[in-house]
Amino acid sequence: MVITRNAKNGFDDFLDAFILEAVEANGCFCGGVGCGDKLDVIVELGRSLNDVSSRMQKITSWLDSRPDIQGYRIGDVFDLWNGDYKDLDEEIV
Repeated sequence: MVITRNAKNGFDDFLDAFILEAVEANGCFCGGVGCGDKLDVIVELGRSLNDVSSRMQKITSWLDSRPDIQGYRIGDVFDLWNGDYKDLDEEIV
């Protein structure tokens, strides 16, 4: 997931809120890198039996509700251990 914000300031507050309110509140984990107006992160949604599409929908709804989000791009769900990773940096929604 690549998230672009419409502001460069307040990144730490945004990141804290994203992790607590969007990711951890939905039983997920994440890791990645970012600063200023961009965050590039992999969200671990859990096992496929845990309704991963619902979890991702809740995370994207959180992003949609934020006035500081310019856009985001979500890749296909893949197996972190055995799947192929697709770079999303080129396409931002």
